[in-house]
Amino acid sequence: MRLFAKSIKYSVALLITSSRYLLPAYLFLHILCATLPLFSTWVLKQILDLLTGGQAKPDIHSLVLCMSGYVISFLLLQLANSLSAVCRDSVFNKVGEQYDCNLAKKVSGLPMAYIDSSKGKDTIAHVRSYKLLVVNIPDLIIRAITSCYTFCVVFGVLALFHLWLTFLFLALTIPGILLQSVFDKKADELRTKQFSKMRKFNYYRWILTDAWPGKDVRMYNLTEPMKDRHDTEKNLYREEKKQFEKKETAAFLLSELIRRSGEIVFIIYVILKAMAGEISIGSVALYVGYAISASTAFQTMVWNLVYAYTRSNRDMGRFFEFMAMKGDDDTNGTRELTEFQSLEFDDVWFKYPYTDKYVLSGASFRMNRGDKLSIVGINGAGKSTIIKLMLGLYEAESGKILVNGYPMEEYRLRDIRKLFSVLFQSFVQYPLTVRENIALSDLDRLEDDEGIVKAMELGDIYPDMEPKMKSGLDSVMTRSFDDEGIELSKGQWQKVALSRAYFKNSPIVVFDEPSAALDAEAEDKIFRNFEKIACDRTGIMISHRISASRTANHIIVLDGGKIVEDGTHDALIERGGLYARFYNLQKEKYRIE
Repeated sequence: MRLFAKSIKYSVALLITSSRYLLPAYLFLHILCATLPLFSTWVLKQILDLLTGGQAKPDIHSLVLCMSGYVISFLLLQLANSLSAVCRDSVFNKVGEQYDCNLAKKVSGLPMAYIDSSKGKDTIAHVRSYKLLVVNIPDLIIRAITSCYTFCVVFGVLALFHLWLTFLFLALTIPGILLQSVFDKKADELRTKQFSKMRKFNYYRWILTDAWPGKDVRMYNLTEPMKDRHDTEKNLYREEKKQFEKKETAAFLLSELIRRSGEIVFIIYVILKAMAGEISIGSVALYVGYAISASTAFQTMVWNLVYAYTRSNRDMGRFFEFMAMKGDDDTNGTRELTEFQSLEFDDVWFKYPYTDKYVLSGASFRMNRGDKLSIVGINGAGKSTIIKLMLGLYEAESGKILVNGYPMEEYRLRDIRKLFSVLFQSFVQYPLTVRENIALSDLDRLEDDEGIVKAMELGDIYPDMEPKMKSGLDSVMTRSFDDEGIELSKGQWQKVALSRAYFKNSPIVVFDEPSAALDAEAEDKIFRNFEKIACDRTGIMISHRISASRTANHIIVLDGGKIVEDGTHDALIERGGLYARFYNLQKEKYRIE
């Protein structure tokens, strides 16, 4: 009951936050829509009684008055239903948008280790599916209240006519309610089971329809293989759903027959009473109409309350657990971080979630302010993982990461990340304006045109971009949302990402494979600009180009997750180890070229 109350409180708060002024109108229209049918049925009784009352000539004045009331109530009901539908769509669309915003904010703050796992993706998809429940809980309660109001009115009338028969046909609605509850639970279990299948066939559909993989699909003739995979997963999904729907339909048909049999018995009894002359024809219309209304209202009232209660206990518990998960910004660190002095890895061990292989095995090194650190190693050695741990995107399994001599956990992650300006190996191509693409790293300086242009010049992209920028820095990039958007090559996009890193005035600059998509000339400029921009900052460079390490005063060499060498370029060459072997191999390659 506490969880049910908490669920109602959360949903109503969401409703009030997003639709404070529309809510009273929606409540009024809902009650009006429940009242008008009862009034129309009562007026119809009066009309029939006037017409069949045994008088040679019915009272025309009373008949016209009743007919007018019936027509007006009918028109008002249509208007109220239309307004209620419009109001409901408006209210609950706003609530849904608010829910999406809250969920997006929560997911954006969760650790990468969680959202990057299959379990995390399924959980997020599950919580996203709770949107309908969260949005509808207030509506379910409102419908239960208005159904209760309808039920109380009609039950009072029917109970005066025949109490026990009324109880009988109402009792026959209970099997249907129980079956609905059972099949709702089974449907939820089926949805949970099918989330992975849904993600798979949606992924294959994306491959077939999106422009990004479109070139590969056409080049390698992947349309049929991908379509076959999509159809296989979709058919498995459909077959399971089809079998469930067959059982559900059969069960609901049986429960509906039971419910309607009670109504039929009641209606037959009413007709027999009328044939015996004990009630009027108008009373037949009233009792039959109210009997159907009572059955529907009782089922709606109980089902809405049962559904809201059971789903709250089954799903909202998981929803609140998810929303209570500790995010990146929920750390209890209170230590102030005003400047950068040092960063140290002390016997750090790490493996990615749900894997058995350690990516880092006892990594230990220290870098001080002003150092130029180069991280060297083959693919998969753990180079990028070190950066992810520095940024707090993942947590070390054991060991310590110290900032200015104190554990990272004693600071807020937001403050830690302010220290870094990073060019990631997997950079993002944002379909935004040129200005926004560069200033995303420091949005407080979004209007700093001079700083944006300077960053683009350092990234060696301004000469390529300037002729294409018809609207200056406000020109749109990519044709995703604008057919006149600027299209760039992958290498040019990397320069944009590089400019974004330059734009942020942070004490530590990190380049993770900054020249992966660049030619030799552009690569040389990148390394020279890195020296230039990092001259008064701390710099971290990850690159397959060993020559980029020559300017570093501190080099660490990774092999199999372990730091096997540590020192300066000259010292490592003299040692003749793995670093020297890498360097000589690349030197020989360039000599041949």
